[in-house]
Amino acid sequence: MSTYTADDVLFGYQFNSLAFTVPTPSLTDNTQDPPVTGRFFSGNTGFGDNIMKSSISFYFTTTETQKLTISWGDGSFDEIDFTVGDNSIARNQHEYTDGLGEHTIVFSFEKPKAITRIQTLNVDVGNVIPDDLKKFTGLESINFGQQAGIEQFPADLSSLTNLIVLKVLDSDLLKIDDSLFSLPLRTLSFVNSIDFSETAASDSLDRLAEFVFLEELDFSGTKLTEFPVNFINRNRLVTLYIGRDNLFTTLPINIPTSVTSLNLERKTPQITSYENFDRLVNLEVLTLDGTFDNVNLAIGDELASCELLKNMQYKRDSIETVANTNAIVNNLFDFIVTRGYGNITTGGSDKFRDMSIRMSIGNNNNNNRPSGTYQAPTGFNKNVSNGTPANELEKVYCLVENYGHTWVVGNGVDSGDETFSPS
Repeated sequence: MSTYTADDVLFGYQFNSLAFTVPTPSLTDNTQDPPVTGRFFSGNTGFGDNIMKSSISFYFTTTETQKLTISWGDGSFDEIDFTVGDNSIARNQHEYTDGLGEHTIVFSFEKPKAITRIQTLNVDVGNVIPDDLKKFTGLESINFGQQAGIEQFPADLSSLTNLIVLKVLDSDLLKIDDSLFSLPLRTLSFVNSIDFSETAASDSLDRLAEFVFLEELDFSGTKLTEFPVNFINRNRLVTLYIGRDNLFTTLPINIPTSVTSLNLERKTPQITSYENFDRLVNLEVLTLDGTFDNVNLAIGDELASCELLKNMQYKRDSIETVANTNAIVNNLFDFIVTRGYGNITTGGSDKFRDMSIRMSIGNNNNNNRPSGTYQAPTGFNKNVSNGTPANELEKVYCLVENYGHTWVVGNGVDSGDETFSPS
């Protein structure tokens, strides 16, 4: 076994160690010969059924070859040779026979400063991450996935000068910890991990503009209502996710105008108008999922300011019924054609031309196909007239052939897609 020095201690253990708590597998993996029960594994069987209720995954990236010593939490150990690059813990790596419901697995690294990425899935990382995280100085990316359970980061992380990606999912952070503002983060994700309706979290949000290098931000499911006024000046931010249970019903006004991709997936409560969309003059990609009541809300004129918008994706709840799907087609046709925000001729403005519209159902039904037949309407004349569309698919035909759109919709048979593109 390797020799470890106190200087390289990580996460509070006497070795270069990282500890995680995982549930013991209880289901049987019948893909093995003979079938086994109670083995630690990463991933699923490959046949559609997990041998645990949730897949457990550990990934580590290293810049140097090294040995990883694993204490499985039941008195047994393993050694694994890490190669340069990405490494994961193999499926069925260890079998538990002690009957306990969970175990704390401790990974001890030979060269912890060479680890540049840590990623977990369905692993209880621990309520409070110990101070020794700061000794993991080579880290560039931390991704604590589902069921992370984190409440607090160490008070001093200033030594992590290479950390540019921090993602946390399913945690209970009391606030954006002070130590995080010292990090040169380009990507920050706290999905379902903080509640900005609480005072401490809300107060810490006021410092968000201190992340001066931020390019991607995911605050989905954080009960966000608005960004601080000075955040509007963070002109490096290009990708923003603010869907799920965020409380606003009007798009936050303090979104930086540099944003090119906006995701409002699974937004509840719904947004009730297009107010403030006119500020997003650099927007190119918009992802919606039940975000608007499309049946009863037309596209607002504010969207006309988004002249660079070329990609729109409607997912799951936006297209769960044919009525919703048809409403999207009718609203876009009204906005682009009837109100004239798109130009039917190829020699004029290209705003709202050459767009990609995708209706991704995300579940097993075919309601993401608009009604009617995909064909030229009566009186249609290429780049001259849309004629008189009699149904939604004829309107899609007009948008494809006269405005250069590409539409991906349901095939009307199963959960598969059909693509309509200019002839």
